[in-house]
Amino acid sequence: MKDRTIILLTHEYPPKRGGAGTYCEELVHACASLGFRIEAWVPEYGREEENGRVISLAIKGTQGLTCSIKSMLETGKRLTGRKDKVLLHLAEPGALRAFLRFGRLLGELPALTATIHGTELLRFCSNPLEKFLFRRQLRKIGRIHVLSDFNRRALLEIFPELEEKILLLPGAPARELAGRAKRPENHGKKRLSILCVGRLHPRKGQDRLLLALGSLPSSALQRIECLFVGPVVDRKFMEEVRRKADQVPCPVSFLGDLKDADLRAVYEGADLFVLPSMPRAKSVEGFGFVYLEAGSHGLPVLANRTGGVEDAVLDGKTGLLADPEDWRDLSKHLLALIENEDLREKLGEAGARWAQKHSWEKVARQLYSNA
Repeated sequence: MKDRTIILLTHEYPPKRGGAGTYCEELVHACASLGFRIEAWVPEYGREEENGRVISLAIKGTQGLTCSIKSMLETGKRLTGRKDKVLLHLAEPGALRAFLRFGRLLGELPALTATIHGTELLRFCSNPLEKFLFRRQLRKIGRIHVLSDFNRRALLEIFPELEEKILLLPGAPARELAGRAKRPENHGKKRLSILCVGRLHPRKGQDRLLLALGSLPSSALQRIECLFVGPVVDRKFMEEVRRKADQVPCPVSFLGDLKDADLRAVYEGADLFVLPSMPRAKSVEGFGFVYLEAGSHGLPVLANRTGGVEDAVLDGKTGLLADPEDWRDLSKHLLALIENEDLREKLGEAGARWAQKHSWEKVARQLYSNA
């Protein structure tokens, strides 16, 4: 791969929080550590780097038509006249949607790779015209990366002819958030800390966690506190979550969107990680890097069995998976984890080992080799 420059095109990138942005940033740094030539072309808000690997484009970073056409026009202009061999990686839904709408503006196409995170399969296929364009453009792509077996199966169900192009490679913990070493449970604290990290949005299921908390017996509620971390992306939902939190008879805190160092400290102080993502009509949890991040800190994980979560959380081994349609099932598993220290320790230790098996360098090496 060192004879070719990787152009990673994305409409989401830090400092904006999100799984797709994390994916892109981690791949850029993994490629750099492997000696691959890579440039990330990111939205105008993106965090540029002095080494020139991250370049901001004059785009907002949305999936709207205006952003799509601007993205393809600027990408085409930047590709024109390049003397080096290029691999263009459409690395997240915004870039991929721009390509399926206006990819013809690129002119002669370079070698192409794309990543399917999961939600694209719901949104891009709901409209017959867009589904037609999706199929047509995917046929032009040499390699299609998926992060979970759920995504692989969902993609093949819609486009079975793409089977030979699909490469399944799970993600890994973000390098700035991964646990540094095994740490004991916080025995000196008065309460067990239940941590939930994710954007405040209905798909992340913070309201379901609060329902489960509210149903716990008083003996369990006296032993716990709950910490929510993440940016607010749905104000109405946030108001609903706060109302539910006020009704739960245990301490509940909302810490907002933390910087990496502060978030890592919160992980280190937690005892149990819960993120009960919910299936939605046009949105799905395609994998869940955050579960591996929590596992890397030795935290037992509780999640819902939905989307690609099963690839990130091994049920009964690194965490417990609940029925997303029954919050009482979530409550039952939560109570078991609160009351059983041995179970927490067993799952947490296995989760740390599981997280260590994943690395972004491994993803980059396999994704870009012979692409």
